Amino acid sequence: MSGRDYQDVFGGAVMASIGLFCAIYGQRYDFGSLYRMGPGFFPVVLGVSLAALGLMIAVPAWLRSGTMPTIQWRTAAIVVGGTVLFGIMLKSIGMIAATLITAFVYTLADRNISWRGRAAVAVSITVITVLIFVIGLNMNLPLGWWE
Repeated sequence: MSGRDYQDVFGGAVMASIGLFCAIYGQRYDFGSLYRMGPGFFPVVLGVSLAALGLMIAVPAWLRSGTMPTIQWRTAAIVVGGTVLFGIMLKSIGMIAATLITAFVYTLADRNISWRGRAAVAVSITVITVLIFVIGLNMNLPLGWWE
């Protein structure tokens, strides 16, 4: 596979694989209909959409030429580590602190952001997250360790 655009091929294949998994796994639940959606409706529709988008990225990338990308291992480790960290912290310290810390950790992937910029990004993402999920969608998430 020399000369292909590896990054898009790999990314599209991963998207298609995750989408296919979600679509297949979501069939374990009642699908329902468009007017009365069941618990399986969202994962199946989203999975099929994700698989289609993944294929639309991977197939053209397979056909065009490009160079082998350099993998940014530090950035990948920060993103994966931040996601794991968020999952561990959410129940114990609450959404506000977990989001603030995780967003700050994610900013460490970019070496060009100042510490003040990192703090601004972390606070902004935390405020937006609370506005969307707690206030807008009325999700029952623990905001802090006190709950």
